[in-house]
Amino acid sequence: MSAPTVTKAKAAGLRAKVRKLKRGAAAATAPTPAAATVPAPAGAAPAAAPAAPSGTAGMRAKLRRTKRASAPGAPAAAAKVREPNPRLRWLAFNAAAAGAGHLAVWSLAGDPMAGVDLMARMTVSVPQLAAAGLTVGAAYGGWRAGGLLKGLPGLFGMAVRPLGALGAALWGQGTAPLVRDVLDTIEPWGTLLSPLLAAGPLAAACWYGLDRRAAAAHLTWPARWVLRIPLATVVVSSLLYAPGALL
Repeated sequence: MSAPTVTKAKAAGLRAKVRKLKRGAAAATAPTPAAATVPAPAGAAPAAAPAAPSGTAGMRAKLRRTKRASAPGAPAAAAKVREPNPRLRWLAFNAAAAGAGHLAVWSLAGDPMAGVDLMARMTVSVPQLAAAGLTVGAAYGGWRAGGLLKGLPGLFGMAVRPLGALGAALWGQGTAPLVRDVLDTIEPWGTLLSPLLAAGPLAAACWYGLDRRAAAAHLTWPARWVLRIPLATVVVSSLLYAPGALL
């Protein structure tokens, strides 16, 4: 049963008690037939009416308190301060960090689009950067795959992991021409995706090394904002360069 229903039931019970007390008081004050026929002695003072029981006043006061408690108060939504939209707050947080990063680049390089020029130079080296990433990933995959055969007897079981990592790394370092051919095949999307491919590892490093650690340390929002500047600057620079490269 909800709180308003319990309050209403309580008020109804109090009203019934008040009515019973009123009826009892009326019955006590009404003159009996015998008393009505007996004349009062001469010179006697008139009998005072019996006072109403004090319980009736207490019940009325309790009924009034119950009514006040059951009366609806001011809407909670009107009293509550409206909170800002979390999406707009997140957008303003990152936009301010990106703006601060570009202002810093502008002041150091003397060019407001210096970050875009740096991203353009990185885009030229996308095949080499992709090959370096593939080399690291392949070496790690070869090491983990060699662990499945480490139970082999002799020296082969001991060398299977290093050999697997070395062989996979040798394959990865020769993938730069393959990446270049793939980007040429999917043109113009290759030119559009190249800035993102170049900025992806750098943005991941900024997130893992700065932003993620700041969130785990529960730093204050000014400190987190300062540590978000590198990541926001890299992302916005790549997004600014990508449309121009496509056009």
